[in-house]
Amino acid sequence: MGGTGAGRVPALQPSRLLPLTALATAIWPVWHWYASRARDPGEGWELLSLATAALFVVVRAPVAPSRPRALTLALLLLLAYAATYPFLPPLARAGIAFASLAAASSALLFGRRLHLALTGLILLSLPVIASLNFYLGYPLRVVVGTATAALLQMNGFAVRPEGALLLWNGHSISIDAPCSGVKMLWAGLYLAFALAAFHELDARRTALLAATAVAAVIGANVLRAAALFYVEAEIVRLPGDWHAAIGLGVFVLAALALAASARHLNLRTHES
Repeated sequence: MGGTGAGRVPALQPSRLLPLTALATAIWPVWHWYASRARDPGEGWELLSLATAALFVVVRAPVAPSRPRALTLALLLLLAYAATYPFLPPLARAGIAFASLAAASSALLFGRRLHLALTGLILLSLPVIASLNFYLGYPLRVVVGTATAALLQMNGFAVRPEGALLLWNGHSISIDAPCSGVKMLWAGLYLAFALAAFHELDARRTALLAATAVAAVIGANVLRAAALFYVEAEIVRLPGDWHAAIGLGVFVLAALALAASARHLNLRTHES
């Protein structure tokens, strides 16, 4: 990063921070709900994403020119938040409010209509893991089960998927809720947006890295389910604590794949 240059002023100055402060104050009911929801069991990891977004702003924003005209999107989202506040559930209201905050930060601090990596980090900071488990948990388990059965069939096992179950040789092996990979999906997307932010990837490459994260996480969960099939079917005998170790191992593989993809996309960005 170079100096500010002619015609460019530091992004973290009062004229830019005051509008953001005013916007954050205008959505104060969301912050109140956010604080109470973050204390719920199983929530709180999302605060890491909010802290990462704040760190990114401090580290990367000070040389970006402002684009006040790009505030149109932020204002439209703020109006949508106000208009739908009485009708939407708290999480949906918070999503619109945080999207407005992300759009305003993109325009004032980064000179973009919408900084995709920053927006992703801000939206992931919402306490959504419990909701994602409720809505996506079972469908993801079915997808993982179907793909796992296909992988095991290629290895010579006559495994048949049935919903979130794997049926084989009289065994009925359940792909339970932790194996749905919802938390791993959140972690993968967080890692993708954080890498995209600090590698300064453009919107297209950020979207590509996020898609890679989804594919890597689903693939990692298929590998985890296949490995656990051997354990649960008693083909391989391992101590019980290997269940968590296998999950951690496949996530590390997915994270390494994401880091390599981000580095490759970063090199492509500088080449172009």
